[in-house]
Amino acid sequence: WCNGWIVLAISELLDVLPLCHSSVKAILDQFIMNEAGLVSYQHGTGLWKQLKEHNHTFLEKSVTAILASCITDGINRGWFDPQAFGAIAVLVWYAIQTKVNEQGQVEGTCIGTGMNFNPAFYYNLIVNTATAYGYGSVILAGSEILCLIKIFVTNQFL
Repeated sequence: WCNGWIVLAISELLDVLPLCHSSVKAILDQFIMNEAGLVSYQHGTGLWKQLKEHNHTFLEKSVTAILASCITDGINRGWFDPQAFGAIAVLVWYAIQTKVNEQGQVEGTCIGTGMNFNPAFYYNLIVNTATAYGYGSVILAGSEILCLIKIFVTNQFL
């Protein structure tokens, strides 16, 4: 799900790029367009599929958490309308929580794959609770959700 990593990289860049930088508007516009487009591929459970345009691939947790953190960061920074994106962020967070088991393990994250242009390659990937980026993306999403809660309680955007 390279779309997730790309959107995360853009989100992180926007977090540190000075607002006066000449490329901020173009990068922000691209970020908003990407997120809005990716939301249209969200599964009814709140999760995203391993391959966004292939319904036969499984619901993958790390990309879901990455997109949740980016959407919520966008709300927290005032880039996204909370009315339009807030419910999406909350739905995604609840969906992620259903994939953390009683031992605190994040279930349903596929192993690292590299890149392949044949969609069939992705259909039967191994999922494992030992994928570090699965945990990292969930923690990142949780930290953004906590910021979102703080913002709405104090009414102070970042």
